[in-house]
Amino acid sequence: MTAAAFRIASICTTRLDIPLTEPIRMSFGTVRVQNIVIVRMRDHDGFEGLGEAPVMGGPYWGGESAEAVKATIDCYIAPVLIGTEVQGIADLAGRLRVLVKGNAAARAALEMAALDLIGKRLGVPAFDLLGGACRTTVPVAWTLSTGSVESDIAEGERALAQRGHTRFKLKLTAYNASADVVRAIAIIDAFRGRASVIADVNQAWDSVAAARYLPQLAEAGLEAIEQPMAAGDLTTIADLRRRLPMHVMADEAITGPNAALAIASAKAASCLVVKPNRDGGITASQAVAAIGVASGQALYGGTMLESSLATAASLHLYATLPSLELGSELFGPSRLVHDIVTEPLVARDGVLALPTGPGLGVTLDEDRIAFLARQQETGA
Repeated sequence: MTAAAFRIASICTTRLDIPLTEPIRMSFGTVRVQNIVIVRMRDHDGFEGLGEAPVMGGPYWGGESAEAVKATIDCYIAPVLIGTEVQGIADLAGRLRVLVKGNAAARAALEMAALDLIGKRLGVPAFDLLGGACRTTVPVAWTLSTGSVESDIAEGERALAQRGHTRFKLKLTAYNASADVVRAIAIIDAFRGRASVIADVNQAWDSVAAARYLPQLAEAGLEAIEQPMAAGDLTTIADLRRRLPMHVMADEAITGPNAALAIASAKAASCLVVKPNRDGGITASQAVAAIGVASGQALYGGTMLESSLATAASLHLYATLPSLELGSELFGPSRLVHDIVTEPLVARDGVLALPTGPGLGVTLDEDRIAFLARQQETGA
Protein backbone atom coordinates (compact mmCIF):
# COMPACT_ATOMS: atom_id res chain seq x y z
CA MET A 1 0.00 0.00 0.00
CA THR A 2 1.05 3.61 -0.54
CA ALA A 3 1.64 5.92 2.43
CA ALA A 4 -1.83 7.43 2.00
CA ALA A 5 -3.59 4.07 1.64
CA PHE A 6 -5.61 2.37 4.38
CA ARG A 7 -8.28 -0.29 4.83
CA ILE A 8 -11.67 0.82 6.21
CA ALA A 9 -12.69 -1.09 9.35
CA SER A 10 -15.84 0.82 10.28
CA ILE A 11 -18.00 3.83 9.43
CA CYS A 12 -20.38 5.22 12.07
CA THR A 13 -22.71 8.22 11.95
CA THR A 14 -24.37 10.44 14.56
CA ARG A 15 -27.05 13.02 13.82
CA LEU A 16 -27.29 16.15 15.97
CA ASP A 17 -29.61 19.17 15.97
CA ILE A 18 -27.88 22.31 17.26
CA PRO A 19 -29.81 25.53 17.94
CA LEU A 20 -28.51 28.79 16.50
CA THR A 21 -27.59 31.77 18.64
CA GLU A 22 -29.89 33.90 16.46
CA PRO A 23 -32.30 32.85 13.68
CA ILE A 24 -31.07 33.32 10.11
CA ARG A 25 -33.73 34.63 7.74
CA MET A 26 -33.29 33.42 4.19
CA SER A 27 -35.35 33.67 1.02
CA PHE A 28 -37.12 30.35 1.73
CA GLY A 29 -37.79 30.94 5.43
CA THR A 30 -36.09 31.21 8.81
CA VAL A 31 -33.48 28.73 10.07
CA ARG A 32 -33.35 28.29 13.86
CA VAL A 33 -31.62 24.92 14.21
CA GLN A 34 -28.68 23.46 12.33
CA ASN A 35 -28.78 19.75 11.51
CA ILE A 36 -25.46 17.93 11.21
CA VAL A 37 -24.31 14.36 10.70
CA ILE A 38 -20.95 13.36 12.20
CA VAL A 39 -19.02 10.60 10.44
CA ARG A 40 -16.38 8.49 12.16
CA MET A 41 -14.21 6.39 9.84
CA ARG A 42 -11.76 3.91 11.40
CA ASP A 43 -9.04 1.91 9.72
CA HIS A 44 -7.63 -1.49 10.70
CA ASP A 45 -4.69 0.18 12.47
CA GLY A 46 -7.03 2.02 14.86
CA PHE A 47 -6.78 5.51 13.37
CA GLU A 48 -10.03 7.48 13.30
CA GLY A 49 -10.97 10.16 10.79
CA LEU A 50 -13.81 12.64 11.38
CA GLY A 51 -16.23 14.13 8.89
CA GLU A 52 -19.32 16.30 9.05
CA ALA A 53 -22.33 16.88 6.83
CA PRO A 54 -24.12 20.13 7.79
CA VAL A 55 -27.61 20.42 6.29
CA MET A 56 -28.96 23.96 6.62
CA GLY A 57 -32.67 24.40 6.03
CA GLY A 58 -33.24 20.79 5.00
CA PRO A 59 -34.87 20.07 1.62
CA TYR A 60 -36.61 23.46 1.72
CA TRP A 61 -33.39 24.93 0.32
CA GLY A 62 -30.68 22.55 -0.88
CA GLY A 63 -32.64 19.38 -1.55
CA GLU A 64 -30.94 17.31 1.17
CA SER A 65 -31.84 16.49 4.76
CA ALA A 66 -29.83 15.20 7.70
CA GLU A 67 -32.07 12.14 7.88
CA ALA A 68 -31.36 11.30 4.24
CA VAL A 69 -27.60 11.88 4.62
CA LYS A 70 -27.43 9.50 7.58
CA ALA A 71 -29.53 6.85 5.87
CA THR A 72 -27.49 7.06 2.66
CA ILE A 73 -24.25 6.51 4.54
CA ASP A 74 -25.55 3.84 6.93
CA CYS A 75 -27.62 1.81 4.48
CA TYR A 76 -25.95 2.24 1.10
CA ILE A 77 -22.37 3.53 1.30
CA ALA A 78 -20.88 2.06 4.48
CA PRO A 79 -21.78 -1.58 3.69
CA VAL A 80 -19.94 -1.29 0.38
CA LEU A 81 -16.84 0.51 1.69
CA ILE A 82 -16.18 -1.35 4.94
CA GLY A 83 -13.37 -3.82 4.46
CA THR A 84 -12.07 -2.21 1.27
CA GLU A 85 -8.70 -0.61 0.72
CA VAL A 86 -8.58 3.10 -0.11
CA GLN A 87 -5.54 4.40 -1.98
CA GLY A 88 -6.10 8.05 -1.10
CA ILE A 89 -8.61 10.90 -1.20
CA ALA A 90 -8.92 10.98 -4.99
CA ASP A 91 -9.51 7.22 -5.07
CA LEU A 92 -12.30 7.44 -2.49
CA ALA A 93 -13.90 10.46 -4.19
CA GLY A 94 -13.99 8.64 -7.54
CA ARG A 95 -15.52 5.53 -6.02
CA LEU A 96 -18.20 7.56 -4.23
CA ARG A 97 -19.18 9.33 -7.46
CA VAL A 98 -19.74 5.94 -9.08
CA LEU A 99 -21.40 4.35 -6.07
CA VAL A 100 -24.13 6.93 -5.43
CA LYS A 101 -25.66 9.64 -7.59
CA GLY A 102 -26.06 13.08 -6.07
CA ASN A 103 -25.94 12.94 -2.27
CA ALA A 104 -23.21 15.58 -2.23
CA ALA A 105 -23.29 16.13 1.55
CA ALA A 106 -22.86 12.43 2.33
CA ARG A 107 -19.97 12.08 -0.11
CA ALA A 108 -18.32 15.22 1.24
CA ALA A 109 -18.51 14.01 4.86
CA LEU A 110 -16.93 10.66 4.00
CA GLU A 111 -14.18 12.30 1.97
CA MET A 112 -13.52 14.69 4.86
CA ALA A 113 -13.24 11.78 7.30
CA ALA A 114 -10.76 10.03 4.99
CA LEU A 115 -8.69 13.22 4.69
CA ASP A 116 -8.56 13.53 8.48
CA LEU A 117 -7.67 9.86 8.85
CA ILE A 118 -4.82 9.98 6.33
CA GLY A 119 -3.43 13.14 7.92
CA LYS A 120 -3.41 11.43 11.31
CA ARG A 121 -1.79 8.31 9.88
CA LEU A 122 1.01 10.37 8.31
CA GLY A 123 1.23 12.94 11.11
CA VAL A 124 0.69 15.90 8.76
CA PRO A 125 -1.99 18.61 8.53
CA ALA A 126 -4.69 18.22 5.90
CA PHE A 127 -3.52 21.27 3.94
CA ASP A 128 -0.25 19.46 3.16
CA LEU A 129 -2.26 16.62 1.61
CA LEU A 130 -4.16 19.18 -0.50
CA GLY A 131 -1.08 20.76 -2.07
CA GLY A 132 0.25 23.05 0.64
CA ALA A 133 -1.05 26.25 2.22
CA CYS A 134 -0.84 29.61 0.43
CA ARG A 135 -1.95 31.47 3.57
CA THR A 136 -2.10 30.83 7.32
CA THR A 137 -5.30 32.80 7.91
CA VAL A 138 -8.55 33.15 5.96
CA PRO A 139 -10.71 36.33 6.05
CA VAL A 140 -14.26 35.74 7.31
CA ALA A 141 -17.41 37.70 6.50
CA TRP A 142 -20.28 37.98 8.99
CA THR A 143 -23.88 37.45 7.93
CA LEU A 144 -26.58 40.04 8.68
CA SER A 145 -30.03 38.50 8.52
CA THR A 146 -32.36 39.99 11.12
CA GLY A 147 -34.53 41.69 8.48
CA SER A 148 -34.37 45.07 10.24
CA VAL A 149 -32.10 47.97 9.33
CA GLU A 150 -31.53 48.94 12.94
CA SER A 151 -30.84 45.43 14.24
CA ASP A 152 -28.67 44.52 11.23
CA ILE A 153 -26.53 47.60 11.76
CA ALA A 154 -26.30 46.90 15.50
CA GLU A 155 -25.27 43.31 14.74
CA GLY A 156 -22.67 44.53 12.26
CA GLU A 157 -21.22 46.99 14.78
CA ARG A 158 -20.85 44.17 17.34
CA ALA A 159 -19.19 41.90 14.78
CA LEU A 160 -16.78 44.67 13.83
CA ALA A 161 -15.92 45.54 17.43
CA GLN A 162 -15.73 42.02 18.87
CA ARG A 163 -14.24 39.96 16.02
CA GLY A 164 -12.97 42.51 13.51
CA HIS A 165 -15.15 41.46 10.55
CA THR A 166 -14.73 43.93 7.67
CA ARG A 167 -17.06 42.25 5.18
CA PHE A 168 -20.75 41.56 5.72
CA LYS A 169 -23.07 39.25 3.84
CA LEU A 170 -26.63 40.53 3.85
CA LYS A 171 -29.44 38.03 3.39
CA LEU A 172 -32.34 39.28 1.23
CA THR A 173 -35.78 37.66 1.02
CA ALA A 174 -38.41 36.81 -1.55
CA TYR A 175 -41.19 38.74 0.16
CA ASN A 176 -40.50 42.45 -0.31
CA ALA A 177 -37.64 43.17 -2.68
CA SER A 178 -38.08 46.94 -2.64
CA ALA A 179 -37.90 47.08 1.17
CA ASP A 180 -34.88 44.77 1.11
CA VAL A 181 -33.09 47.10 -1.29
CA VAL A 182 -33.78 50.10 0.96
CA ARG A 183 -32.42 48.10 3.91
CA ALA A 184 -29.34 47.05 1.95
CA ILE A 185 -28.52 50.61 0.89
CA ALA A 186 -28.88 51.85 4.48
CA ILE A 187 -26.48 49.15 5.69
CA ILE A 188 -23.96 49.91 2.91
CA ASP A 189 -24.07 53.57 3.94
CA ALA A 190 -23.69 52.75 7.64
CA PHE A 191 -20.46 50.79 7.07
CA ARG A 192 -19.03 52.72 4.14
CA GLY A 193 -15.25 52.95 4.48
CA ARG A 194 -15.25 50.43 7.35
CA ALA A 195 -16.68 47.23 5.86
CA SER A 196 -17.86 46.04 2.46
CA VAL A 197 -21.25 44.39 1.88
CA ILE A 198 -22.28 41.38 -0.20
CA ALA A 199 -25.97 40.60 -0.71
CA ASP A 200 -27.34 37.08 -1.09
CA VAL A 201 -30.74 36.54 -2.71
CA ASN A 202 -30.67 32.70 -2.75
CA GLN A 203 -32.44 32.59 -6.15
CA ALA A 204 -35.44 34.56 -4.87
CA TRP A 205 -35.71 37.23 -7.60
CA ASP A 206 -37.01 36.94 -11.13
CA SER A 207 -35.48 38.72 -14.11
CA VAL A 208 -37.72 41.80 -13.67
CA ALA A 209 -36.73 42.30 -10.03
CA ALA A 210 -33.06 41.68 -10.79
CA ALA A 211 -33.02 44.18 -13.68
CA ARG A 212 -34.76 46.77 -11.53
CA TYR A 213 -32.91 46.49 -8.24
CA LEU A 214 -29.38 45.31 -8.98
CA PRO A 215 -28.31 48.56 -10.69
CA GLN A 216 -29.53 50.47 -7.62
CA LEU A 217 -27.48 48.26 -5.33
CA ALA A 218 -24.42 48.55 -7.57
CA GLU A 219 -24.70 52.34 -7.57
CA ALA A 220 -24.95 52.32 -3.76
CA GLY A 221 -21.64 50.47 -3.55
CA LEU A 222 -22.63 46.83 -3.05
CA GLU A 223 -19.47 44.73 -3.48
CA ALA A 224 -21.18 41.63 -4.88
CA ILE A 225 -24.54 39.95 -5.42
CA GLU A 226 -24.83 36.22 -4.81
CA GLN A 227 -27.21 34.02 -6.83
CA PRO A 228 -29.88 36.68 -7.49
CA MET A 229 -31.96 34.44 -9.78
CA ALA A 230 -32.81 30.80 -10.41
CA ALA A 231 -29.71 28.67 -10.77
CA GLY A 232 -30.64 27.44 -14.24
CA ASP A 233 -31.14 30.86 -15.82
CA LEU A 234 -27.55 31.37 -16.95
CA THR A 235 -28.45 33.47 -19.98
CA THR A 236 -30.22 36.22 -18.03
CA ILE A 237 -27.61 36.23 -15.28
CA ALA A 238 -24.83 36.49 -17.89
CA ASP A 239 -26.56 39.50 -19.45
CA LEU A 240 -26.92 41.20 -16.06
CA ARG A 241 -23.32 40.46 -15.18
CA ARG A 242 -22.07 42.30 -18.26
CA ARG A 243 -23.97 45.44 -17.22
CA LEU A 244 -23.15 45.50 -13.49
CA PRO A 245 -20.02 47.13 -12.00
CA MET A 246 -19.85 44.57 -9.18
CA HIS A 247 -19.21 40.88 -8.73
CA VAL A 248 -21.98 38.43 -9.60
CA MET A 249 -21.45 35.27 -7.55
CA ALA A 250 -22.63 31.76 -8.45
CA ASP A 251 -23.66 29.56 -5.52
CA GLU A 252 -26.68 27.25 -5.90
CA ALA A 253 -25.98 27.11 -9.64
CA ILE A 254 -22.81 25.16 -8.82
CA THR A 255 -23.45 21.48 -8.20
CA GLY A 256 -19.90 20.36 -8.94
CA PRO A 257 -17.16 20.84 -11.53
CA ASN A 258 -19.40 20.26 -14.57
CA ALA A 259 -21.80 23.00 -13.48
CA ALA A 260 -18.87 25.34 -12.75
CA LEU A 261 -17.57 24.73 -16.26
CA ALA A 262 -20.98 25.54 -17.75
CA ILE A 263 -21.14 28.78 -15.75
CA ALA A 264 -17.65 29.75 -16.90
CA SER A 265 -18.55 28.99 -20.52
CA ALA A 266 -21.72 31.09 -20.31
CA LYS A 267 -19.87 33.90 -18.49
CA ALA A 268 -22.72 33.79 -15.98
CA ALA A 269 -20.62 34.79 -12.97
CA SER A 270 -17.53 36.77 -12.09
CA CYS A 271 -17.03 34.86 -8.83
CA LEU A 272 -17.51 31.21 -7.92
CA VAL A 273 -18.55 30.23 -4.40
CA VAL A 274 -16.63 27.13 -3.33
CA LYS A 275 -18.43 24.75 -0.92
CA PRO A 276 -17.25 21.18 -0.32
CA ASN A 277 -20.58 20.12 1.22
CA ARG A 278 -22.46 21.35 -1.86
CA ASP A 279 -19.86 20.35 -4.45
CA GLY A 280 -19.64 16.73 -3.29
CA GLY A 281 -16.34 16.88 -1.44
CA ILE A 282 -13.04 18.68 -1.13
CA THR A 283 -11.60 17.22 -4.33
CA ALA A 284 -14.66 18.41 -6.28
CA SER A 285 -14.24 21.87 -4.73
CA GLN A 286 -10.61 21.88 -5.82
CA ALA A 287 -11.80 21.28 -9.38
CA VAL A 288 -14.42 24.05 -9.10
CA ALA A 289 -11.73 26.45 -7.87
CA ALA A 290 -9.38 25.45 -10.68
CA ILE A 291 -12.09 26.16 -13.25
CA GLY A 292 -12.69 29.56 -11.65
CA VAL A 293 -9.02 30.48 -11.71
CA ALA A 294 -8.53 29.24 -15.29
CA SER A 295 -11.54 31.24 -16.52
CA GLY A 296 -10.54 34.44 -14.74
CA GLN A 297 -13.21 34.34 -12.04
CA ALA A 298 -12.76 35.34 -8.42
CA LEU A 299 -13.23 32.81 -5.61
CA TYR A 300 -15.20 32.99 -2.37
CA GLY A 301 -15.13 30.36 0.37
CA GLY A 302 -18.69 29.44 1.23
CA THR A 303 -20.27 27.90 4.30
CA MET A 304 -23.18 25.61 5.11
CA LEU A 305 -23.14 26.74 8.76
CA GLU A 306 -20.67 24.07 9.82
CA SER A 307 -19.43 23.36 13.32
CA SER A 308 -15.72 23.83 13.98
CA LEU A 309 -15.12 20.31 12.63
CA ALA A 310 -16.21 20.96 9.04
CA THR A 311 -15.10 24.58 9.32
CA ALA A 312 -11.57 23.28 9.91
CA ALA A 313 -11.81 21.14 6.78
CA SER A 314 -12.92 24.14 4.71
CA LEU A 315 -10.10 26.22 6.21
CA HIS A 316 -7.56 23.64 5.07
CA LEU A 317 -9.00 23.75 1.55
CA TYR A 318 -9.39 27.55 1.31
CA ALA A 319 -5.83 28.04 2.60
CA THR A 320 -4.52 26.08 -0.39
CA LEU A 321 -6.40 28.01 -3.10
CA PRO A 322 -4.08 30.29 -5.11
CA SER A 323 -6.59 33.13 -4.89
CA LEU A 324 -9.47 33.95 -2.56
CA GLU A 325 -10.39 37.45 -3.65
CA LEU A 326 -13.57 37.83 -1.59
CA GLY A 327 -12.41 35.82 1.41
CA SER A 328 -14.85 33.42 3.06
CA GLU A 329 -17.92 33.22 5.26
CA LEU A 330 -16.80 30.55 7.71
CA PHE A 331 -18.82 32.03 10.56
CA GLY A 332 -20.63 28.78 11.43
CA PRO A 333 -19.00 28.09 14.81
CA SER A 334 -19.97 31.53 16.10
CA ARG A 335 -23.61 30.96 15.09
CA LEU A 336 -24.07 27.71 17.02
CA VAL A 337 -25.19 27.59 20.65
CA HIS A 338 -23.07 24.45 21.09
CA ASP A 339 -19.93 23.52 19.20
CA ILE A 340 -18.71 19.93 19.03
CA VAL A 341 -14.92 20.33 19.36
CA THR A 342 -12.78 20.95 22.43
CA GLU A 343 -11.33 24.21 21.08
CA PRO A 344 -13.91 25.96 18.84
CA LEU A 345 -12.64 28.08 15.97
CA VAL A 346 -13.31 31.79 16.53
CA ALA A 347 -12.50 34.66 14.18
CA ARG A 348 -10.11 37.30 15.52
CA ASP A 349 -9.27 40.50 13.66
CA GLY A 350 -11.65 39.33 10.94
CA VAL A 351 -9.76 36.09 10.15
CA LEU A 352 -9.65 32.43 11.14
CA ALA A 353 -6.26 30.85 11.80
CA LEU A 354 -5.41 27.62 10.02
CA PRO A 355 -5.20 24.56 12.34
CA THR A 356 -1.77 22.95 12.18
CA GLY A 357 -2.23 19.61 13.96
CA PRO A 358 -2.39 16.25 12.16
CA GLY A 359 -5.39 15.78 9.88
CA LEU A 360 -8.03 18.46 10.37
CA GLY A 361 -6.36 19.57 13.61
CA VAL A 362 -9.46 19.52 15.83
CA THR A 363 -10.69 17.13 18.54
CA LEU A 364 -14.30 16.20 19.22
CA ASP A 365 -15.84 17.19 22.56
CA GLU A 366 -17.34 13.79 23.37
CA ASP A 367 -19.20 15.06 26.46
CA ARG A 368 -20.88 17.80 24.44
CA ILE A 369 -21.83 15.36 21.69
CA ALA A 370 -23.31 12.97 24.25
CA PHE A 371 -25.27 15.87 25.78
CA LEU A 372 -26.66 16.91 22.41
CA ALA A 373 -27.54 13.32 21.54
CA ARG A 374 -29.45 12.94 24.82
CA GLN A 375 -31.32 16.18 24.17
CA GLN A 376 -32.32 14.93 20.76
CA GLU A 377 -33.49 11.58 22.12
CA THR A 378 -35.61 13.16 24.86
CA GLY A 379 -36.87 16.02 22.66
CA ALA A 380 -35.56 18.59 25.16
